[in-house]
Amino acid sequence: MEQRMQAALRVEISAEADDGDLAIHDLYRWLRRDSDVRAHAELNLLPSRDGGPLAVIDLVVSQGLGAMNLALSYAAWRAAQPTAPAVLIAANGRSIAVRGECDAETVRTFLEAMESASAPSPTPAADADSA
Repeated sequence: MEQRMQAALRVEISAEADDGDLAIHDLYRWLRRDSDVRAHAELNLLPSRDGGPLAVIDLVVSQGLGAMNLALSYAAWRAAQPTAPAVLIAANGRSIAVRGECDAETVRTFLEAMESASAPSPTPAADADSA
């Protein structure tokens, strides 16, 4: 799998609400059953980093097709779980909450979160005039 993960992004998904642990476990099981996600991502369920009760889904996902498969699988899970709490997607020091009904906008938000996280962090660049 390492050869397929050359352009990869580490993503953490957690629940926004304190009652989200059950939802995170359910989402983890959903993602593990999705053959498209398994083909383009490595998934692990980790305990909370701060010692709290909430688990975290830790993924290494290939960019492009892998990110799209993850977003579509999340959308399908969300459609099946309309009362699930918002989830937090974190990668490269950036995070975004994805909440609300599952529609095209939700998938777009999910993908934008991963795309912005995979983009290099802005660094101070020299002005074009000074080059």
